[in-house]
Amino acid sequence: MKEQRRSFDPAELSRRIRLQVPYFAFQALWQEGESLMGTFTSEQPLVHEVGPITAGELGRHMAILGGCAAVALQNGADGYYLATRAHFIRKSTKQAMAQEGFHASAQVVNLDKRSLEVSARAWGREPIAELVCEYAILSPALFQRNFRSYANDIRGVTSRSPYQWPVPIYSLKYQHEQLEALAGPLSAQQCAGHFPGFPCWPVAIISQTAFQVTGELLRKKYGMGTRFCVRDTQLSAEKLMGADSVLKFSVEITPDPANSCWVRSRVSVYHGDERVVYLLSQLELVLAT
Repeated sequence: MKEQRRSFDPAELSRRIRLQVPYFAFQALWQEGESLMGTFTSEQPLVHEVGPITAGELGRHMAILGGCAAVALQNGADGYYLATRAHFIRKSTKQAMAQEGFHASAQVVNLDKRSLEVSARAWGREPIAELVCEYAILSPALFQRNFRSYANDIRGVTSRSPYQWPVPIYSLKYQHEQLEALAGPLSAQQCAGHFPGFPCWPVAIISQTAFQVTGELLRKKYGMGTRFCVRDTQLSAEKLMGADSVLKFSVEITPDPANSCWVRSRVSVYHGDERVVYLLSQLELVLAT
């Protein structure tokens, strides 16, 4: 006999991991075996990337689904699931055109009271990406105590998702194979649905902005029509930053001597002199013809 599909209320699961629409964007959630499945649509702009959806947005949805899998399938505690490390791998080798809907699945690899590790994948017409993500789990009381300085009664209520637009970057400084740029502060509306009542920079939006700055450097070096595909990236997030923070993105690229269409990028994200996020990525260039 075929196992009956168990469905979950997206609003209930999002509440349990302290997220809301529009940052939480799954339209349907259900269990298949040991995995939690979901559907979503793309909304974030590609900017300089190619493919049906950006690496940052894929990471956003797969990481969210991982937290939902913990509370839905493994009795994970209600609370805040802060992504601290992630390894993203692009699976599709085709530069597919944009499409409407995507599927994702997430499975818990390890879970205890303070930490979570999940394995997730996403696909459209074909496999797109995989993600291994690690989280710190904070109870509501601990989160509110640790980040009480971020508390703000202004709710990021908006009729349109702010994630349809890139975060503006400014004060760009080029030097050889490097670029520095600033972004922020964000308004509560710009991070709507992410840890409501505590406006802060979502790690996925920091990642998206990092690739936006990287694209500017690649265009400076290889030409204005240059685009790229994120093939592999490893991210570490050292600290959750309040939305009112100005972040500095420092990007360095190293060409691959064996392949003129591949580069390695290193992005360090600073708040003042403190590095708060780091990304090491392999990029495939798509040069203008």
